[in-house]
Amino acid sequence: MKPLEDKDYEALVRELASIDVPQERLAATRTESLLRHQQEKRIRRRAWKSVVVAALLVLVFVTSIRVSPAFASAVSKIPGFAPLVHMITYDKGVSDIIDNDYYEEIGTTQSKNGLTFTLHGVIADESGMILSYTLSAPFNLQKLDTKNVDLRRNGEALEVGIGYSWYREKETKLIEEKIEITAGENPIDYQDAQFEFHIQLADANKTEFTIPFTLKKPIAKTKNYEINEGMSFEGQNITVKSISISPLRTGIVIAIDPDNDMRILGFDDLRLLDENSEEWSTITNGLTATGNLMDGEATYFMQSNYFREPKKLSLQVGEVKALPKGEDFIEVDFVKNRVLYQPLLPGLKVQLKNGFLTVISPTAYKNKMIGMMGTAIDANGQTVYSQMTNSSHGPEEWEIEETTSYKFNDVENPVRIYFSHYENFLDGIQTINIPLK
Repeated sequence: MKPLEDKDYEALVRELASIDVPQERLAATRTESLLRHQQEKRIRRRAWKSVVVAALLVLVFVTSIRVSPAFASAVSKIPGFAPLVHMITYDKGVSDIIDNDYYEEIGTTQSKNGLTFTLHGVIADESGMILSYTLSAPFNLQKLDTKNVDLRRNGEALEVGIGYSWYREKETKLIEEKIEITAGENPIDYQDAQFEFHIQLADANKTEFTIPFTLKKPIAKTKNYEINEGMSFEGQNITVKSISISPLRTGIVIAIDPDNDMRILGFDDLRLLDENSEEWSTITNGLTATGNLMDGEATYFMQSNYFREPKKLSLQVGEVKALPKGEDFIEVDFVKNRVLYQPLLPGLKVQLKNGFLTVISPTAYKNKMIGMMGTAIDANGQTVYSQMTNSSHGPEEWEIEETTSYKFNDVENPVRIYFSHYENFLDGIQTINIPLK
């Protein structure tokens, strides 16, 4: 979409100015039937103009956010708009949602113990929801944490995934964020469209907010495409099983050939391309994947083109990350505080100190932080869970440094901690066409 020119803004201003019909015309002497006819005609025209102007305002709003950082910055300072502005800026699918009036305003506020929580709006589809909110107080919220976040129906928590950001680098009295809800194995049921959003904070009063909301707009049906097409990268085979497109996200289900001699860690370049080569890439700020390729299958999420009607659609897969099996983990002993094994990977540095595992690896990404270490398994085959992970740029500019602490009570050492990211890429780019009909 091209930026609006000065003449387009002038045309918009003229259109806005022309909405109100001069009252003198209504006062003109006419016959009763002619007056009624004229009034009905004006009402129809006024309604039509209102729709046009509303559409133009949405168009200007979304376009200006995407092309003007200054405008986006100004709008984001309006309470409740920051999460929406951020989503529009980085996700064309959300931009389409706003364009097509699929965003549902809620605007419900509750105040307790000096805290005020406002649920501004919801974007909902069968794959999940995104809820935008603000939390404010007359005191500093920087260190305020959460204890529990739920999506409920009739007081019962739904079995859904919940993701949110809470960390604050500096003092603030206002938190503006989004909650990302992800459906489990089955789509969210909207036959009963009444929900409650529940959050419990970790303040001295353990303040709880339960915000009821009812979705009134129809829920868009997911477009599902069975693919089952294979790809091969340096002899390592994968299968693209299916693609589902909903307003919020596109889900790509990828299965791994168990006979591969390398373990595929992930894909740093997934994109959907239409007939005009316009692309929808992976989500940069939100849920990126579910499942685990170590289990043989995972779903990767991308921006959505749901409200488009492309004539052609293809999936391009590249930058496949992989490590040889047997060289895809670090082995440690938490009791002896020792690193027992680390693969001979270029630039890899590993340190274990007081239960904290620090891993440094080279990266080609200057401003992109990706979690390096994933599943941890003890000597009995039990999963060892992490407590805290901190990622940052390493001592050198082109390095990632990640430090993780683990819950190693009742753990049978040694523990193998498998890489979820390492920039060892397989050659090649593969493309498949998606059958749209």
